[in-house]
Amino acid sequence: MGFMTGLFSGFTLTASVLYISVQVHRSTRIQQRDAIREQVEILNELAAPLGAYYRSFAPETPSKDSIAPKPKKPSAEELLKHQWNKEMETLATKALNLRWNDVSHSAAEGFKTITRLLKRE
Repeated sequence: MGFMTGLFSGFTLTASVLYISVQVHRSTRIQQRDAIREQVEILNELAAPLGAYYRSFAPETPSKDSIAPKPKKPSAEELLKHQWNKEMETLATKALNLRWNDVSHSAAEGFKTITRLLKRE
């Protein structure tokens, strides 16, 4: 039974690592594709605007806003990272501002309270 367990667990681990690495690679490629497409659109608009040769295709009111990329909504991953970083920052500031004398005093008070409760029962 040990050989089969080892074989299946090794296969599961290897398959999981391969699947995760392929998914990470795929998502990175998709992000790169979107970034390149956005940059190509900006460069094409700067280099040869649509109405430069054919006035019928020219936009009625050219605006500078069309050149700038539109702000994207942050993804769930970015929101979670931001929340995690904010939480870590608050914990770090609490740890830096902590006085160990207060901690030992509150621990001693808690211990005294617990012993009083136990002695009464």
